[in-house]
Amino acid sequence: MKLAVFTVTDNGAKIANRIKEQLKDKVEVFTPPNPKADSSKPWLMELVSDNFPKYDGFVFVSAVGIAVRALSPHLKDKTIDPAVVVVDDTGAFSISLLSGHIGGANDLARKVADAVGAMPVITTATDVSGKPAVDLFMKDLGLKTGDKSGLKRVSAGILRGETACIFADIKLGRWGNRAKVAYSVRSLGQLKKYRKAYDHVIVVTNDDKIETEKGDLVLRTRRIFAGVGCKKGVTADEVKQAVKASLAGKGLHGHNLKGLASIDIKGEEEALFKAAEDFNVEVLLYPAEELDKVAPNKSQFVQEKVGAGGVCEPAAILASMDGKLIATKTVYGKVTVALAEEE
Repeated sequence: MKLAVFTVTDNGAKIANRIKEQLKDKVEVFTPPNPKADSSKPWLMELVSDNFPKYDGFVFVSAVGIAVRALSPHLKDKTIDPAVVVVDDTGAFSISLLSGHIGGANDLARKVADAVGAMPVITTATDVSGKPAVDLFMKDLGLKTGDKSGLKRVSAGILRGETACIFADIKLGRWGNRAKVAYSVRSLGQLKKYRKAYDHVIVVTNDDKIETEKGDLVLRTRRIFAGVGCKKGVTADEVKQAVKASLAGKGLHGHNLKGLASIDIKGEEEALFKAAEDFNVEVLLYPAEELDKVAPNKSQFVQEKVGAGGVCEPAAILASMDGKLIATKTVYGKVTVALAEEE
């Protein structure tokens, strides 16, 4: 997680530096432009505005009200808003303020609390009741939904003690047992037989054409494409490990991966195709001129070598049908990987 930490006092700056030292995440600390700067003045609002799109999470070492005022113009929806944590100026409390589940603020609040010796403050109802939330389930398994009202309806029902079942065609991993605290769990093939036995039905699927009924909460796997650049002679295992590491870095899984993409001169790179076969996805190859048109971060060295300003980033973008780049080019030994999500 890439974090921005904002401070408004000298003591807050000390706490911010402790957070930066202790957390393994990429942390950048922002302090007042001068010792007499007032936290109510425009400098903080401008600083937050300039940096809001650049970070996965924000930590304010300040009063809660200061954080709320600075963030409010930029907030949209809990499914896309970043994690926000507030630490008081004495470092006594680490408060999960915004996007506790999907954004990861609850986990971040606990990490920050450990870093500075504070008490984590978590107020989301499902956490307080000890029942795993649907939106946390979505985050951990790399799922998405357009049914926000259904998400609220099911979450409220779980808190009221109503019955719910997760019908899934993907492996739930550790969530398989954890979910049973509040849900029944069955294979998607049992949906028609057992749907009437529950107050709420949650369908988890890779299939865009699955038949559902009104009232079902449908959670679909996020569709991720990995753009891959690699040196000649790389092994399939090296490609696989690089892609897995990139996915894991974004909290994603193998079921989220829908394809590997690269430049067409890699059409004879056996390792690329073997890795794709093991992932059970396709390989998409693009000519240099197409990659060059959409390359977001062009390199003169790469341009001279292959005829395009980049490979892995534009390949991921093209494969995802001009989707959002969610992980920029990262080097893993002989392999470079970037991730893009199909919208």
